[in-house]
Amino acid sequence: MMLTVALVDDHPLFREGLRAVLSAQPDVEVVAEASDSKQACAAVASTKPAVVVIDMTLPDGDGIAATQEVLRQAPRTRVLMLTMHTSEFFVSRAFAAGVSGYAVKTQAPEEILEAIRVVARGESYLAPKFSHLFARQNDTRRTPIMVSNSPLEELSRREREIFDLIVRGFTNEAMAGTLSISVKTVETHRSHINRKLRVHSTGELIRLAALNGLVSQ
Repeated sequence: MMLTVALVDDHPLFREGLRAVLSAQPDVEVVAEASDSKQACAAVASTKPAVVVIDMTLPDGDGIAATQEVLRQAPRTRVLMLTMHTSEFFVSRAFAAGVSGYAVKTQAPEEILEAIRVVARGESYLAPKFSHLFARQNDTRRTPIMVSNSPLEELSRREREIFDLIVRGFTNEAMAGTLSISVKTVETHRSHINRKLRVHSTGELIRLAALNGLVSQ
């Protein structure tokens, strides 16, 4: 039986590479691709794939909300979250939303392929780096333990202050004045925040804040 897959990611080159890996398998067919939540929901509604591979952060929202809508439209579809986010907080959020698996983009292509096959079989999958979150329930299925650690807990008190101001739309100059520090110090803190939270732009940081319920989408 052909394993049908839909790919949801806003990076065309990444989708192209993953599609090439999957298309090389004689029993796997990529039936749809999407770059945002709206396209994903429309694609799933029309193709009803066995597995949807979706990123955590999307241009028009997040993979959590998109997963919930996908499963509402196609309850028998399995969802694999494939992302760069490695915080246990996001693992917990993803499984709570109904995903069947959580993989990270740094894994080898053959591992991602195996993750897709695992969730397609009706089993749970979690990237090896999160193996400590697994609680064995029986011989055939493992379910991840829910955790509540927020990635924001990695920030220092000053970094969290600056994070909050960024979310509120403050410029570097405005933050410097508010906190009575130099603009250069603000820039240094912002660099540390981006590194700790694994984001590369203010837009990604805002989406991260939204995922944590700290700002409305």
